This record gives sequence, C-alpha cells and structure tokens, in this order.
Amino acid sequence: MNRSLLALAIAGAVASPALAAAPKLTVYSGDFDAVSRGAGQPGGPGFALYDTRIEFDLQPGDNRVQRGGLPAALDASSVRLQPAGDATVRGQRFDFALADQDELLRRAIGQQVSVEQALGPGRETYTGTLLSAGNGLTLKLADGRVKVLSNYASFELPRLPEGVASEPTLSWTLAAPRAGKQAFDLSFATAGLAWRAEYQATLSGQGQACRMTLDGAAMVANRSGTDFDGVALTLVAGEPNRVSGGGYGVPMAAKSERAVMMVADAAPAPQASGEYHAYRLPGTGDLPQGSVQRLPLVDTAKGIACERRYETRSPMGSWQPPQPIIDANFNTQAGQQPVVASLRFANRKASGLGIPLPAGRMRLFDGADFLGEAALGHTAADTEVALETGTVFDLSAERRHEDFQLDRAGRQMTETVVITVRNAKAGAATVRVQEVLPRWTDWEITASSVPARKLDAQSVAFDLPVPAGGEADVRYTVRYRWAPDVRID
Repeated sequence: MNRSLLALAIAGAVASPALAAAPKLTVYSGDFDAVSRGAGQPGGPGFALYDTRIEFDLQPGDNRVQRGGLPAALDASSVRLQPAGDATVRGQRFDFALADQDELLRRAIGQQVSVEQALGPGRETYTGTLLSAGNGLTLKLADGRVKVLSNYASFELPRLPEGVASEPTLSWTLAAPRAGKQAFDLSFATAGLAWRAEYQATLSGQGQACRMTLDGAAMVANRSGTDFDGVALTLVAGEPNRVSGGGYGVPMAAKSERAVMMVADAAPAPQASGEYHAYRLPGTGDLPQGSVQRLPLVDTAKGIACERRYETRSPMGSWQPPQPIIDANFNTQAGQQPVVASLRFANRKASGLGIPLPAGRMRLFDGADFLGEAALGHTAADTEVALETGTVFDLSAERRHEDFQLDRAGRQMTETVVITVRNAKAGAATVRVQEVLPRWTDWEITASSVPARKLDAQSVAFDLPVPAGGEADVRYTVRYRWAPDVRID
C-alpha cells in the first residue's frame, strides 16, 4: 500500500514561495459531531491553531491597527502577535462580533440615537442622547426635555458604539521607531473546527479466512464563524487537554463567496507531532465557514488478514468480589442473550496494514451488503483491533443456571451453567461463548462439554459449533476455592 505523499506534490510545495508564506491551520481530532451540529463559540467543542505572517504600514510612534475576518469562536487569551522587526506591541484588544439589540443599546448609552415609535397608523421619530435602556428607552432631547419611550418600533445609531464591531476584530497599539512596513507573526487558537476519520472496510470470507480491503478519509468541519482561505492544512490525531471556561464572545456566521477546495491525490504520511500523529495535506486550499470536506487519509489497503466471529457474552461485568459469593441465587437469572458479529484484525505490516489509524467511524460491508458501523479509537501500529458490527438475526442464545453446591468445611463451591445456541442459518456456524466467573478469584473449570480457554483472571471462552437449522449446548462446571483466612458470610 502506498502511504507516502506524492513526490511531485512535496517538491512543488517546498519550492513554492507562496506556500512558504501560506497561513498554517492545524486542526485536532475530537468533537466532530458536536462541531457539525452547531455554531462554534469560544471555549466550545473543536480545537485548531492558526499561524500566519501579516504586515502593517506604520508611522513613527504609536499606531492603532486592526485585523478582521476572525473566527467568532476565537480564544482571545491565546492571541499572540510577535514582531519580526524592531516594532513593539504595546496593547491588544479583541472586539467581538455585533452584539444583540439589548447589548447594542447598552453600549450606545451616551450617544445620540433616533427612535421611531408607532402612534396609531403613523410613526413619530425622537432624536436625543440615550440615557438608559432597559424596559424601554430614555432620551434627553435637544431642548433639554427627557423622553421615556416604554415601547418603540425601531432605533438608529449614527455609528457603532466603542467595543462593538461588525465582525470579530483584533486591535493593537504598535510602537515603531521609524516609518515603513513591518512584519508580524500572528497566532491564535479557536474552537469550532474538528475532524474525524471515516473508514470503509469491505470483507470477504468467513472466520479466520476473512480478508479485508480498507480505505480511510478525513472529514473536516468548520463552524468557527469565518472562512480560512489559502491555508496549509495539518490534521492532528490527538485530543490535548483544554481548560473549560476560557472562552469569550458571541458566535457570528460568515459567508464565503468562492472557495478553493482542499485536494490531495494520495493519503499523507503520518508524522510525529508531540504526543500525537500529524497528517500534512499537500498544497493549500480553503475551508469555508459551515463546510464539511472529505480528504484522503489512508490509501486503500487490500488483502488484510482478519477474523469474523460470532460471540455471545455473559451479562455479568468484570467486577471482582471482595470475598467469595456463596449465595445460591447469585447470577442465576435465565434468559435470552444476543449473538453479535465482530471483526478482528491485527494492525501490523505482516497482516497487510501496520500504520497509525486515527479515531473515527468504520463502515463494514460484505461485498455490497452493509454489515454495520463501529467506532474505532486511536489505534497505534502493531495493536489488535476488535469491532462489533451488530446483532446477528439468525443466531440466538439462552443461558440457564443448572446446579450450585456449597461445601463450607472444604472451603469450596461448584456451579454448573448451560448456554444453548440456536442457528436458523442455512449453514453451520461457530459461536464463541464468553463467560465471566464472578463468585471468586480462585476458580477452575472441572468439566465442560466444549473445551474451555482462559481469557483473563475471571473469564473463559468456548468455541461452540452449531449445525445449520439446529442448536448446541455448552455445559460447564466451575469450582471455586478459598484459603482458611478468607472470610465468608
């Protein structure tokens, strides 16, 4: 499988001055569903880092400069403007997007406003200085009178109040020793951007004869409140810790009239990025506000060794008791339990894969037949993967408690359990029956109708062949023992 970037794309990217100066956008995985469903806000779901170089034409002394077109979900505390020359940054302020009507009026107190009030079929306009805004408006008119308007149709401001912008805006006070253009490196963090992996696995064969074809894409969502144009995009598979409550501001929608789609002809090779893996997309492109883009992530790999398995599990969890449980009625509930289909494969080169797999959703098919979906966590190379694909329609299982014997003097107890599996399929099936042995930590299978295999400290498995259109049983007896100093009730 080809897991490297196209050589020509890399060479072109390195040689291009435009790309060297392109803004960098690094989007971290996690929160994809939350970002996709709603508008971004500071401190909200999704996390990305933005880095770019900007220039300002400065005069000697202090200069007031601004930059708009920013995400409404920007974290104002993360903004850094670093001079590349001899200018200095004396102050910085972030003005959020246009506030709602109540906030706009509150900030306009002391300014001249014109207010329309409906009077019968007509309207009356009053112009004066806004004294208060709450349950109505209070104006000081030009002749000194004070007018209280308990209700009004509309109002007009001659200009936006201080601290309110038509779009999220950063303002700086820059001190320059001389006139001329100076470069600055601008960086900030923002919420409202996220990505996740989307995999498709096509299976053939059953049991350990299974073979899998796998490919993967990255779905990148932008709900930050602004477009990111001409950016060099890096996707990081990892979720750094973030402190909640650090956001400020109100979300605002933005619109991109024209966008250059992010493209790639092959999947990027993963590179180390701190404690995570990074995928650098070749070239540059646009991530418009409100968009979800699909980008190559994992090149198609064929012939991956896998195993398809049917499994049914005891309803008991993996809890370990503090002392032997000698109650005869413990864990004796009889009833149906589902048989699920699962897929297992080793993420190793020897199996046909062996690459880091970022977290995401995997869709599984048997040829053209859809089997189900499963969530895949961040998966390093050389690890085992187990995914459940769904409940099997034609297989069912029933568990019943058959016998329990307690020998206090001998400090032991025995229990017999039977699991019946029924197969309505046209062909035979092998079902792995997994049982938890929950009464005590010292146990031994003394008899079983099917060979038992120990899985861990408190569970065993039985591979049960079930004929087509028939049923089969697993019957096992387990003996628990405890030492003289172990207390029992």
